[in-house]
Amino acid sequence: MKTIINSLKASILIVVIIVLFSQQGLGTPIDNLSRHAAVGFSIGSKGYIGTGYGNVYSNTPYRKDFWEYDPSTDSWTQKADFGGTARYFAAGFSIGTKGYIGTGYNNSGPLKDFWEYNPTSNAWTQKADFGGVARGAATGFSIGSMGYIGTGQGLSPGDNLQDFWEYNPTSNLWSKKTDFPGTPRYAAAGFSIGSKGYLGTGINYVNSTTYTWYKDFYEYNPSTDAWTKKADFGGIARAFGVGFSINNAKGYIGTGNTGASEGRKNDFWEYDPSTDSWTQKNDLAGATRDDAVGFSIGTNGYIGTGYIPPSTYLKDFWQYNQSTNVWTQKTDFGSKHTGKPLKDALALGETDQPGIIELIVYPNPSNSAFNFRLQTLSEEFVTIQLFDMMGNLVHEYKSLSASDLITVGDNLNAGVYIAVVTQGEYRKSIKLNKVN
Repeated sequence: MKTIINSLKASILIVVIIVLFSQQGLGTPIDNLSRHAAVGFSIGSKGYIGTGYGNVYSNTPYRKDFWEYDPSTDSWTQKADFGGTARYFAAGFSIGTKGYIGTGYNNSGPLKDFWEYNPTSNAWTQKADFGGVARGAATGFSIGSMGYIGTGQGLSPGDNLQDFWEYNPTSNLWSKKTDFPGTPRYAAAGFSIGSKGYLGTGINYVNSTTYTWYKDFYEYNPSTDAWTKKADFGGIARAFGVGFSINNAKGYIGTGNTGASEGRKNDFWEYDPSTDSWTQKNDLAGATRDDAVGFSIGTNGYIGTGYIPPSTYLKDFWQYNQSTNVWTQKTDFGSKHTGKPLKDALALGETDQPGIIELIVYPNPSNSAFNFRLQTLSEEFVTIQLFDMMGNLVHEYKSLSASDLITVGDNLNAGVYIAVVTQGEYRKSIKLNKVN
């Protein structure tokens, strides 16, 4: 959550133990949870997110870890890794008590393998390969007892697709259905309501100077294998947005990339199939983004993770209450709820309670990154906020492991900053000097 502090109190500059020394080979990624282009779905009262692309400084930016979200405890639990190779821009959906993930990209190119997840046994089983050509950035949803994947991008940029396929989990077979009637595209958004599926938005990319963003929107009827054009999406044309339905009655599309006209968005729109109309709802309370992931559990929707250029990968996670039209920030993707509210940095700055026994920061000054190492008795996650000398929050790192070496600030401009390190109810602060 973005925090702006108009004046920095002297109490923020509290005494900490600083050790200045040079040590090679200790640089590590900030974390392995922030990511974009992941895939998600819900089964019963739980939500699931996995795969994606993370910190480019990691040796393994493609992800295959898989996590379960429990809204009753606002906590994440890591489950068995996705059964296929690590990837991003995969497609997924759930049918009954099982979840499914397939297609996507990794460093070898587009993929077409397809996997089933059983939450009861916490196990993945490989199923029949997706019926069409290998692809990424396709759109998936389920209708009743069948799953559907269509559109996407094939082997090379400009290979935009419009074919549409049905998966039968009973027979483990794919059947080609009527092509999506809009222009071939990828990074579209989709969802299902009742006995119908819906697909729209997306981008048709030919080359770096020739591409088109879309806002057209279509309904698919599996009983007739036919598409019907519906009212255009209510917002500006875009791709890489999030789509889901809530309570099997209304559909939602939000966030995404609109190109040079308006850039990345956090607007959020509701579709009512009974009136074939769109209504703008409250914007996602978090940052504008694309490549986020979303799903619904009961009467609430959820959006999390995503990307902000040039190199910011997100792991914040938000709940949308359909009845109140209100967004609430929940525990970051992959994190445990500690039961203690995260207090405002100024309030915490009034005292420095014993908790973080020692804070070691090196090198300081630095012309690259700053390494933080904590000595603490607590296992709670750590947050590091970086403020400029005007009191503005310039960056925030959340859900960091207290036992790891934490590397921050490599993208800071030269100048003096205040780092506020928070763990539960405890906080320490340190002045950082970034030099050229």
